[in-house]
Amino acid sequence: MKRNYLPFQMIVALLLVIIISSHSYSQWTLAGSVSNAGTFPSISVVNQNVAWIAGGPNGTPVVFRTTNGGTNWTTIPTTGVQLELYCIWATDENTAYVGNGGASGGAGGNAKFFKTTDAGATWTEVGATGGSAGFINGIVFSRTTPNFGIVQSDPPLGAGQPYYVSVTTNGGVTWTATSPPGQSGTASAQNSIVVIDNQFYGFGSNTAPPAAILTTDGGTTWNKRNTALTGNFTSGVAFKDDKLTGVVASSTSLPNIARTTDAGATWTQINTGTGQSGYCGLKWISGTNTVYLSADQGVTGVVKKSTNGGLNWTVMSTSGLTGITHFDFYRSGTNVYGYAVTANGAVLKVTDNVTSIEPVNSIVPDHFSLGQNYPNPFNPSTKINFSVPVSSHIMLKVFDASGREIAEVVNEFAQAGNYTVDFNATSNMTSGVYFYTLSAGEFRATKKLMLIK
Repeated sequence: MKRNYLPFQMIVALLLVIIISSHSYSQWTLAGSVSNAGTFPSISVVNQNVAWIAGGPNGTPVVFRTTNGGTNWTTIPTTGVQLELYCIWATDENTAYVGNGGASGGAGGNAKFFKTTDAGATWTEVGATGGSAGFINGIVFSRTTPNFGIVQSDPPLGAGQPYYVSVTTNGGVTWTATSPPGQSGTASAQNSIVVIDNQFYGFGSNTAPPAAILTTDGGTTWNKRNTALTGNFTSGVAFKDDKLTGVVASSTSLPNIARTTDAGATWTQINTGTGQSGYCGLKWISGTNTVYLSADQGVTGVVKKSTNGGLNWTVMSTSGLTGITHFDFYRSGTNVYGYAVTANGAVLKVTDNVTSIEPVNSIVPDHFSLGQNYPNPFNPSTKINFSVPVSSHIMLKVFDASGREIAEVVNEFAQAGNYTVDFNATSNMTSGVYFYTLSAGEFRATKKLMLIK
């Protein structure tokens, strides 16, 4: 019987298609790995190319850094740092803070945090909790007020005693230790810290029901905001810049999370959908309605994304990897660069696109409308106005003269209001006439714009 053989060139082409298709589907892709990262490594993202990882086996601190987007991970010297590490925050490629668990295995003790300004050549002890039960859960700086940051620990004097918080208002030059007044507990979750600015910050508790412990007045008063979720550890806390809208998850609550629109006074349970389970974390991208959720286990992926402030969620592929212990993001314009580290030291990364739309005023329009872009003609950027009378999922897209989609400018849930968004001509756009269309429910409007290069 005669056999048909595919030409070699065709085989190569098919393989390339398979590889490219696989890569495009795997929204989170492998970005190398690190060794001896410990059971609960943490990660901090400085920008698209620079990220740091901290962890280590019991009793041994381990720190890694990439400066080329995960192509290579370099072991950072840790002379002067004590014990394995449970959190990290990096401010640039040379400066980072790390915190330990107080004793080998994170058993608690006089927990300490350290700083390097020369990529690990030297480390300085910045502060310590005192007591015999401290555990540094997180070191987090504000994305909008970068000179403000906090360090948070379990109660240094043991269960039932006040938590430990140390704050800086000058970019880490000095730190002031405080205790959330009237707030005591047994422990709190690693990396469950949220910081909006020097007035609004907090962390997750470790007593049922799962709760967020928050201050809205710079630490003068604190409130324990209980949710209706199951479990003890509040493993994830994230808030929008408005300081009202937030999401909380516990280590056993998935697929359910809790969502608030009044700074935690009341909560609504949200089902994020099937597929994920186990210990989870939450990150809200500053200036947007985009929130990411990571889980320990997942059938098709262990990260989910919401573009409407936690109301609806979609799964992101994670290249078959599970066991994420921590993730972090850096936003530049409409681009978001994320890195995640897993319990076995594998590192994932993603480059995502987010839209950032907020009403330009407090006036609620009485009808949908789409304004004419300005300037028009334009090169390379222009502004587009539109009005939304009722909260809706909206889409704003740009098409060429043949009807081919050129760009998706907005695709998210928007509150009622008047909006202005920027559109930048893409590299494949040539001089000519284009069209932009706004869709929201049954409303649809199209206008013409002109690019002159």
